[in-house]
Amino acid sequence: MKRISILGSTGSIGVNALSVIDKLKNKFKVIALSAYKNGELLVEQAKKYEPEVVSIIDLNAAELVKKELSNSSTKVLVGREGLLEVSKRDDLDLMLNGLVGASGMAPTLNSVEQGVDVALSNKESLVMAGDLITRMSQDKGVKIF
Repeated sequence: MKRISILGSTGSIGVNALSVIDKLKNKFKVIALSAYKNGELLVEQAKKYEPEVVSIIDLNAAELVKKELSNSSTKVLVGREGLLEVSKRDDLDLMLNGLVGASGMAPTLNSVEQGVDVALSNKESLVMAGDLITRMSQDKGVKIF
């Protein structure tokens, strides 16, 4: 079973990835999810997939997420720092980066640095740091999909 994190799980890429995971029963274990501000959907996803950790950027939405997940074993991280912490996990087989814009570059670099394969739906990461990401992925033996 592949251990996966999905950054941007409440956006169209993340929602569709989770839909595919649903169809591939027993192939993936969702370890981490992140969202920008859609706390309600993140809570719904967390209750369904029971990840070890979720990250939410928006501070107002974070209050809802913390409250709704207070009785679960899922850890809630907040803000940009929480997102970056999720992207530094080294216990994953794959990180799906469905973040929008420049915000996706640092998480991509963090996952590559940890030796985690990256499914990249964030073209800005490659536009801004393609040479660095390519070089790092080769050095670490990481696949970029």
